[in-house]
Amino acid sequence: MTQTTTASLDWPITGGDPGVTRFAAADQITKQNVSRLKVAWTYHSGNKAGNIQGNPLIVDGVMYVTTPAQEIIAVNATNGQEIWRHNPARAGEKFGGINRGIAYWNEGNEQRILFTANHYLLAIDARTGKTIESFGTSGRMDLNEGHMRPASDMKITAPASPVIYNDLVIVGSMSWSAPANVSGFDVRTGKKRWTFYTIPQPGQLGYESWGDPDFWKDGAGVNVWGGLSVDPKNGMVYFATGQPKNDFYRPGKEGSQLYGNCIVALNANTGQHAWHYQVIHRDLWDLDLPCAPILADFNYKGKPVPGVVQLTKTGNVFLFNRLTGELLSDVEERPVPLSTLLDEQAYPTQPYVRWPQPFSKQVVTRNDLTDRTPEAHADALARFEKADTGWYVPPTQKGVIYYGIHGGAEWSGGAYDPTTGNLYVNANELAWHITMIDINAKEKSAEAFAQHPGRRVYLEKGCVGCHGSERQGNGGIPALTSLSKKYKKPDVVQIVKNGRGAMPAFSQISEDEVQALAEFLLDMESQTAVKQSNQKPVYRAMNYTKFLDKENYPATKAPWGTLNAINLHTGQLVWKKPLGEYPELTAKGIPVTGRENFGGCIVTKGGLVFIAATGDEKFRAFDKDTGELLWETTLPFGGYATPSTYVVHGKQYVVIAATGGGKLGTKTGDAYVAFALE
Repeated sequence: MTQTTTASLDWPITGGDPGVTRFAAADQITKQNVSRLKVAWTYHSGNKAGNIQGNPLIVDGVMYVTTPAQEIIAVNATNGQEIWRHNPARAGEKFGGINRGIAYWNEGNEQRILFTANHYLLAIDARTGKTIESFGTSGRMDLNEGHMRPASDMKITAPASPVIYNDLVIVGSMSWSAPANVSGFDVRTGKKRWTFYTIPQPGQLGYESWGDPDFWKDGAGVNVWGGLSVDPKNGMVYFATGQPKNDFYRPGKEGSQLYGNCIVALNANTGQHAWHYQVIHRDLWDLDLPCAPILADFNYKGKPVPGVVQLTKTGNVFLFNRLTGELLSDVEERPVPLSTLLDEQAYPTQPYVRWPQPFSKQVVTRNDLTDRTPEAHADALARFEKADTGWYVPPTQKGVIYYGIHGGAEWSGGAYDPTTGNLYVNANELAWHITMIDINAKEKSAEAFAQHPGRRVYLEKGCVGCHGSERQGNGGIPALTSLSKKYKKPDVVQIVKNGRGAMPAFSQISEDEVQALAEFLLDMESQTAVKQSNQKPVYRAMNYTKFLDKENYPATKAPWGTLNAINLHTGQLVWKKPLGEYPELTAKGIPVTGRENFGGCIVTKGGLVFIAATGDEKFRAFDKDTGELLWETTLPFGGYATPSTYVVHGKQYVVIAATGGGKLGTKTGDAYVAFALE
C-alpha cells in the first residue's frame, strides 16, 4: 500500500484552507488503488429532518459535524463513535435551516467551534461541547442587533460558514426582510468589531447606484450565502453577493445596484472596502453569485499572480489580482435588450466574458433542444418558438427560456489544484422557463380576489417562486396543499413572520396580509379584509419552472450535469465529463446524460477528484488529469454536500454527509459515511 507523506493531515476549515481551494495534500488513496475503497464507518446523527450542505471539519482525529437542528456533534474520526453533542436551542427555541459549515479556532490551550444557528453566532468548547459563557451574552451574539432597523425586523440568518482571521470570526448574512451584511466579531468576547453593508448607505460608495434613496433601509437582500475566503498574509477577506429582492421584476429608477452580484474584497481588520467588481448589473434573472471566491495563485501572461477566482451561475470564470482588484479575465460590456415590463429599467449593458472559456451552456438555441425522442423534441420546439431566448433577455409576459437559475456553478463552488493550475467545478446545464404576469391587471387581480383575498397576497409576495402558482411545490421545496392537517392559523402566521428551516422570514408583510395568507394556505374562508389595489402593475413569475419534457427529463440536449476541469494558466477547458446518470436511460443504450447536482468536489495530491452531488445518490472518484471515472459507490442517501479528506495514524479517509433531501427532493437521511482503503 502506498503510504501518505504525513502521519496525520487535518481538514480544519470549510473548504480545506482559508482560500477555499478544497485541495488536499493526502496521497495514500491514488488512481491505482482507489478501486479498493470501502466503507470504514457510518455515523447516524438521528435527525432526518433536512439536508446538510456543509463538509465536516477534522482536527487531531476528531470530526465535527452538524444536524438539521443546527446541533454540533464531535465524533471519533477513525470509527465514527460520538464523543459529545451540543444543542444550541434554549427554552422555547427550535432551530433549523441550511448549514454550509462551521469554524474552528485555537490558540494555546483554547479550542473553539464557532457557528451560526438561526440568527445567532455561538461559541462552544471544541473539547467538551460546552457553551463558552464569556462569549457574547451567555455564549451567543444576536446577528439582528445593531443595525438600521429594530432587531425584530431584521430577520437575519447566516447559512454560510463563518471564517477566522487572527482573533476575528467573520460572518456573512442573508435576509429577505432587510439588507444583508458581513460583520467581524471578536473570537473571544463576541463583541462586534465592524460591519459592511451590502446595500450602501448615504455617503457610501455605491449609494447613488440604487436610484431609490431609501432602499438601504427599506429594501432587502444582496445576501452573502455562498461563503467567504480569507488571505491571512495580506489581511483580506473576500465574498460574493446575490441580487436584491424581488426576483425577476424590480421597478423604479435605473441603476446598477451595487453591491448586488459582486465579488467584494475588504480589509479583514477593519471591514473597509478594498475593491469590488459587479458580475451582473441590476440582476433580473436570479443569477446571484453562488459561491465563495477561491484564492488561487496562477500564471497570467507568463507571470505568477496572487489571484482570486469567482465562479458564476452563467458558467463563467472571473479572474482577478486579489490584492489590487485588477480584472484579468477578458471581459467586454455588451448591449442587452430592454425590459418590456412597465416601469422596469433593465441595465443597458452586461459583462460578456471572452476568456476564460465558459464551463457550461449559456444561451438556449434551437440546436439545444432535446432529441431524446421525436415527441419530446416536438414539444420542446413548440414551447421554444413561443418564448423569448437570448443573452440577458429580461423576463417577459411572453416567457423567457434560459440557463443558470440552478447553475452553472452552484453554492459548492470549485476545487483548485495548485500543482497543475487546474480548477474543477461541477455544473448544472438545464434550462428554466420564466413567465411574468401582472397580478394587478384587472382580470388577474379580480380572479385572485374571487378565489381568496389571501391568494393575491400569495401571488404578490412571491410565494409562487418557490411553492408554485398552485401551491404544488417544486423538487425538495414542499407543497402547501395540505397544511390544515398539520397546522393551525397561529402556527402558519408565525412561520411566515419568523421563517422555519430553509424558508426565510418575511417580516415586511403587513399583519392583515399575513392573516389573509394563512387563511388561504389553510383553505379557510376569508376572515380578513385586505385592501385591493389596481394601480401600478406588479409582475410576478407565475411560470417559474424547469424546462422539462413531458416525462420530466430536461427539454434540452444532454449533458444535463457535468464535471469540468479548467486550466487557469491557459483559461481553456482540459476536460468535461457528464456527472450522474438516469439508470433507466442508460439501460436503454442512451449515453450517460449527467443530471442536476448540488454539492461540491475536492481534489487530492493523490490524483483524484471526489464528488457526490447527484440525484442518483452515487459517490464518485475521477482521474484529475483525464476525467476518467475510476470508482463509484451508492450512498444510503444523496450526498448533496462537499466531501472532506484527512489522515489519522497514517490512514487516509474520505467522508461525505449523506442526508438527501434538498432541491433534488430525494429521500432524507442522517448519515455521515467515511471511506478508506481496505
